[in-house]
Amino acid sequence: MPSTFESLGIKFLYPDNWVIAQRPVEEGIEGVTFDLPTGGFFSLERARNVSSNDELIEQVEASIAKEYGEVEREVVETADAKPGEQTVDFRFYYLDLVIASRLMIARIDDRKFVIQMQAESRDFDANELVFQAILKQIRPE
Repeated sequence: MPSTFESLGIKFLYPDNWVIAQRPVEEGIEGVTFDLPTGGFFSLERARNVSSNDELIEQVEASIAKEYGEVEREVVETADAKPGEQTVDFRFYYLDLVIASRLMIARIDDRKFVIQMQAESRDFDANELVFQAILKQIRPE
């Protein structure tokens, strides 16, 4: 049975075996991260004080590169993208594993959100339909 997330002005269903990760209050980030049972995560944050999508994408790529080294980046074209939305896939190595990280900048009820889905590449592929189902049914609260 799926669980319901209702916060940040949005609502969506997610698998009940995903765990909401606790965030320190001092982070000051308005968002939520779900830990997947296989070790990946699904994160959703309200974007604030970001001048452009490109700047945000560069910040995320720089953060990944700082922690993991070389990062491959590929722009993903989606047929149902609204104006101002963008999707980028990152791939990088952690230990001997290839990590897939999808970054989406989405508009939900005239607010900008940053959504990131990340897991080891095989786990990412195994969860991709679940990620897509969540993305399709996110709606304003």
